[in-house]
Amino acid sequence: MTIWCHLGLHVVNPVSRLAPIMAGGRSMIGPNDPRLADRDELARRLAEAARISASVLLSMRMARDVRLKPDGSPVCSADLAADAAAKAALARLLPDFPVISEESADAVAPGPVFILLDPLDGTREFLADGESYCVAIAIVRGDRPIAGAIAAPQIGRLWYGGAHAFAQRLDAGGAALGEAVPIVVRPEPADGPVALVSRFHGDGLSEDLTTAMRARERRPVSSAVKFGLIASGEADLHVRGGQTMEWDIAAGDAILRAAGGVVLTLDGTEPRYGCVERQFRNPPFVAAGSLAMARRALAALPDQRAIVS
Repeated sequence: MTIWCHLGLHVVNPVSRLAPIMAGGRSMIGPNDPRLADRDELARRLAEAARISASVLLSMRMARDVRLKPDGSPVCSADLAADAAAKAALARLLPDFPVISEESADAVAPGPVFILLDPLDGTREFLADGESYCVAIAIVRGDRPIAGAIAAPQIGRLWYGGAHAFAQRLDAGGAALGEAVPIVVRPEPADGPVALVSRFHGDGLSEDLTTAMRARERRPVSSAVKFGLIASGEADLHVRGGQTMEWDIAAGDAILRAAGGVVLTLDGTEPRYGCVERQFRNPPFVAAGSLAMARRALAALPDQRAIVS
């Protein structure tokens, strides 16, 4: 096992094939940078940054100094501390990658390659003493994610993916346990899919499509943890009609695709990222363990054109 002493961090399952880190002045990474060739190594570095940030959330589990941001969403000191920890780790693990975070989205513009960071996805879950909150980080090249990581410290789970998808356990302090293992989505169950529904953000589209797909179970889960559960074969479907932001789903999109699943918007295309013109808001989407399942869900829409518009 290699220890990245010059970074000062122990990378999860590290097998580095990335180019050496630049010394001196910083420059923005380009779309043909050789470091982008090894997507699994990129995902491992994202996983380590997510794990470090998630351990900060654990240490601030009792934070309750909540305030509302201009968009009405809550933020507390734990968000900000995890954001600072993630950015510090990313600066060492992935230098020259501009970071667009939920907590500072207006400060950085998307480049040809950039990172999307949500330092606390599921703030309401966190504040309600729930377990399924997480840190989500993705690398986007052009307008699609090429690697992602999700760390859910309270349930002791870490998912990451680039060319392939992996899962790893975390201990009670957020440290990695054992080796990461490859994961893939499961075949659709014969008695119907397990659908993951939002604990705090229900919407009519989700209800309608979950019913149309004859889900045998509706399991309430918060945050991007839903993508990890589908990617690791523990659930099958998630539909979201309410508002989400790009940093909410980019990591899950990358991981689920690496595991054999898919995320589609209601017009049947993959989500696009770095859309400043829509202030990083996502359209409604379906996440599923297979392309066939996602397409069946979209075909069940009563009037797709009306919903999209």
